[in-house]
Amino acid sequence: MAATIDKIRPELLTKTDAELQRLADEIAMAQAEKKRQADVAAMEAIASQAADHVEAIVAGVKFLHEHGLLPERVTQGFSRGDGTFAPGMILRAPTAESLVPRAPRKAPAGEKRFRRRKDPKTGEYVPSKAARKAGVV
Repeated sequence: MAATIDKIRPELLTKTDAELQRLADEIAMAQAEKKRQADVAAMEAIASQAADHVEAIVAGVKFLHEHGLLPERVTQGFSRGDGTFAPGMILRAPTAESLVPRAPRKAPAGEKRFRRRKDPKTGEYVPSKAARKAGVV
């Protein structure tokens, strides 16, 4: 069955190229979002199982700490910056959403993204050599 666009959706022929591109971009975004939602749903079981394991680890670490059996280095690793022992804040269960990688963000059209680095002497962020060569700075 060979059909042409003027028979299937003739209203598309009246749209501008920009409108058609926007429509194509919206459809691509919708497809990507549906795929991401399906991936998140597939990771729910793994995230649930990981949450159970994290709870068991936190309970075990607390038990060992309460009875003085946890080595000092491990105690420091599960402590906050102020020295408070808080393994539940340090080790957190992942969510299904966090297990699905997000697509990297693209730079706006016509722009190139440059990395910044810290100047070892001043500690301030400075543009990369590539950015300086390109005259962005």
